[in-house]
Amino acid sequence: MMRGKLLMAGLCAMSWCMFPMSGLASSSGSSIMISQQKGSVIHGTVTDANGETVIGAYVVKKGQRTGAITDVQGNFTIEAGEGTELVVSCVGFQSTSFVVKAGKSTYAITLKEDRKTLEDVVVVGYGTQKKVNLTGSIATVTADKLVNRTGSDVTNMLTGLMPGVTIIQNSSLPGADQGILRVRGLGTMGNASAMVIIDGVESSMSEVNPNDIDNISVLKDAAASAIYGVRAANGVILITTKHGQKGKATVSYDGYTGWQEATRMPKYVGAYDYAMLMNKAYVNDGQTAPYSDAELQKFKDGSDPDRYPDSDWLNALLSENGFFHNHHIGIKGGGDRVVYSLALNYFDKDGLIYNTNFKKFNVRTNLDAQINKRVKFSTNISFYRSRQLTPADGVDNLMHYAFRESPVTPIQFSDGRYPLFKNEHNSVAYSRIGGTSKEIATSFQGNLGLTVDIVDGLKFRGIAAGAFRFDDNPVHTKSMPFYTMGASGTSLVKTTQSSISEYDIKHFETNLQAYLDYNKTFGKHAISGLLGLSQMYQQTRYLYAKRKNIPNSLSQLNAGEVTGQSTEGTEVEYALRSAFGRLNYVYADKYLFEANLRYDGTSRFPKNKRFGAFPSFSLGWRISEEGFMQSTKSWLSNLKLRLSWGLLGNQETVNSDGTVNYYPYQNTYSYGYDYSFNNSLQTGISISSRMANPNITWEKTAQWNLGLDATFFGNNLNFTLDIFRKDTRDILLQLPVPGIMGVNPPMQNAGKVRNTGFEFQANYNNRCGELIYSVTGNFSYVRNKIVDLSGGDTPGQSVGDPLWAYYGYVCDGIFRSEQEIKEHPSQAMGDPVPGDLKYRNQNDDQTVDSNDRKVLGSYFPKINYGLNFNVQYKGFDMSAVLQGAAAVKGLPVAEIRYAFYNGGKLTDKYLDSWTPENPNASMPRLSMKDEKNRIISSFWVQDASYLKMRNIQLGYTLPAKITGKYGISRLRIYGSIDNLFTISSFDSVDPELVSGTYYPLTRNYTFGLNITF
Repeated sequence: MMRGKLLMAGLCAMSWCMFPMSGLASSSGSSIMISQQKGSVIHGTVTDANGETVIGAYVVKKGQRTGAITDVQGNFTIEAGEGTELVVSCVGFQSTSFVVKAGKSTYAITLKEDRKTLEDVVVVGYGTQKKVNLTGSIATVTADKLVNRTGSDVTNMLTGLMPGVTIIQNSSLPGADQGILRVRGLGTMGNASAMVIIDGVESSMSEVNPNDIDNISVLKDAAASAIYGVRAANGVILITTKHGQKGKATVSYDGYTGWQEATRMPKYVGAYDYAMLMNKAYVNDGQTAPYSDAELQKFKDGSDPDRYPDSDWLNALLSENGFFHNHHIGIKGGGDRVVYSLALNYFDKDGLIYNTNFKKFNVRTNLDAQINKRVKFSTNISFYRSRQLTPADGVDNLMHYAFRESPVTPIQFSDGRYPLFKNEHNSVAYSRIGGTSKEIATSFQGNLGLTVDIVDGLKFRGIAAGAFRFDDNPVHTKSMPFYTMGASGTSLVKTTQSSISEYDIKHFETNLQAYLDYNKTFGKHAISGLLGLSQMYQQTRYLYAKRKNIPNSLSQLNAGEVTGQSTEGTEVEYALRSAFGRLNYVYADKYLFEANLRYDGTSRFPKNKRFGAFPSFSLGWRISEEGFMQSTKSWLSNLKLRLSWGLLGNQETVNSDGTVNYYPYQNTYSYGYDYSFNNSLQTGISISSRMANPNITWEKTAQWNLGLDATFFGNNLNFTLDIFRKDTRDILLQLPVPGIMGVNPPMQNAGKVRNTGFEFQANYNNRCGELIYSVTGNFSYVRNKIVDLSGGDTPGQSVGDPLWAYYGYVCDGIFRSEQEIKEHPSQAMGDPVPGDLKYRNQNDDQTVDSNDRKVLGSYFPKINYGLNFNVQYKGFDMSAVLQGAAAVKGLPVAEIRYAFYNGGKLTDKYLDSWTPENPNASMPRLSMKDEKNRIISSFWVQDASYLKMRNIQLGYTLPAKITGKYGISRLRIYGSIDNLFTISSFDSVDPELVSGTYYPLTRNYTFGLNITF
């Protein structure tokens, strides 16, 4: 026992500057005496509620920072005069104080355990639970982690904050910069998106403003997610928005403004190097060099920019400064019966390309009214409207054009007219004068909630929600003249055709929920239960129309030609009916049990296949509450072991082209297919291109999870570890069929994928005087592989392969000489010459062919990690978010990795290409037509691991004594930088861009202001 107390003494002494406390003190009493204000010598003993001595407790005079620390017997000595208030504190206990009385010099102090952390609640499906009683794996983020982060979407702000949650941001295009969020890897070949619930109703993360969020819970394992059944296989994200609070009304304003710049873009050679390297390529191909020395000189000196330019297409396309600003106003307050919250937000962000912009406006109001002591009424209403502006030809196309357009083609002639690259396109002209596409989204969502306390411990809750969304996508492609440069100047070579199209989507949804919630404690027994029903209905209508040859000055369909016009329209419906329940049992705050069951029926499957049951079971053991652990109470606040198993479902029937198949079990038909009958044309219909499958049913995911939670020194050091295995079977996919069938394959339950991994998070809080800081680190590893495809294996997607895999040859470098070629097996892709890539013979058959290809890696990272810092000192605060990924591969697009691909340009890496004079070059020989080096291999597939400074922020809060004079309770100013740096060996572009549009990720510089009245 004494050895354990000595250990505690050491730990508590270390906590002088390692853990938060009410005040700081130096040793006194039986250890070290420090200078004090003269007074009586006060002696005392500090114990806990069980009578055990508390070692390392701090005793200080209120308002001061020096005092005494209790020794191994819990004793302290301090000088204090009559009437002095002394504060006693220790990590893991509630602080207390006492006043020195005349004639009394000895005091016995009892500290109570600080159970604040133990009483913390976490939002779970259809309710909340005490954090210490959780048996599932749940990650949480509170509002303070999101405040003052720039951006229009919450998803990217979560990057690096939670273990087991992977977010890949593959674009910074305004309005399309939402990251790809995956919970515990890729569990399916179809839609792997997590379900999002906002205030109890399914919604979208893009439609909630970060300033309106109170907390976010991510349900990661089956025990936590099974209550949502059919839609929970890929995880569930629960978002709770801010509500009003009792007291006088408070008004807050949060605003910021800033600008952007592109990060990590490919470095293409200039016109002179381009022409010189093209000459080498032609010579390597046995042809005459196209550029003479005189022409090379003109590219070099820039004497004739119209005919011999040096064009930087990428820089010209990404020429804007990307200015953005955001304004948020929040009002909340209330009385004894009614509390309210109202928030308004406006966001405006320009892109780096001309005619790219995103604006959105949010309104959200929450009202909670206590009608009487048993009945509570609540309502949540939100309105959202956004407009994304892009060039009519599409940003994806423009970026690929700019990657290809060569520096020897002028961007714009000196007379202001535009040319075409190879008579095909001009990315800069298309962005500036080619017309625009607008994606306008208008959304309204509201829900009414009723809570009735039936009897003590039993409540009825009901929610009626409705949502309407209207998406309008007008695209006006303008007519553009393009010119060529002749001996006497420019002349017209081509005029593009104008057109206008409208694509409208109307979406309506109702969601009804009713459930009973029971919670009761009987001595050492705590029982809670949930039993509910829900019904959801969705209707979506699509309408498309297009006409051509519209004057550039007009933007209405009626202005176009009737000849050649086209229209399309359709409607789909979907319904889901569910019953669900949950049972929780806690004995003596030590032994935990939870069971969930959801019974779902969906309209997407046939009647005999549409219902499914999804159960989960979990156990928890709070080891720290056992009698044999009581000696650790002074430093171990909580130690819990968790074990869970559950079965989840997935109904997302996604076709191989990415479209949703709402009716995979029945044939659908399309009109407009005419046929000849009796020598006349008859109106007819045709079966849709996809076959039906009357036996299709749920995709199912079974998941095991073993977890450990530990809390030390109150709430100062927290640790969570989870190990999991997730098996997804009956995966909904389309297996290949012979082309002779004339239709696309049906959706089938045919695949199986396994994910295994582990994740942990550690949080450390520190306070040393007025310096407060915290460090949080998280790490996750997940490995996925295909277990079964029912015989539908294809190269790169076969049993044993990971999802999102690259498939190709292993490259062993470059052939440096003819001798190396003679010593190497033949290559079926063509006879190599010195300077070509050398491919490995995997099966030792003396021929390198398609059978030697293998999986080269996946562009979904196996490893994700994050490190977050927060520091406060007096009025200053600083925060930083570092995030990284590893065990991931990347492959830039062909226009970047290959030289002169499709008649395009090349990056500066090719300045070190192979020649007889440069046999040890890093890049293969140049060629205009040889394709042997332009096949997927490990030479091109790169390590895409990275470490990024996602955000760093510095702020200052003005003293209240200054701002209070003006009726301001808080005023804070700050500066912030997103994506300050990236450390990666990946070449040319940001490693996250390999799965996106190649619109660059941006570095954002922001200045902001927070005011509360």
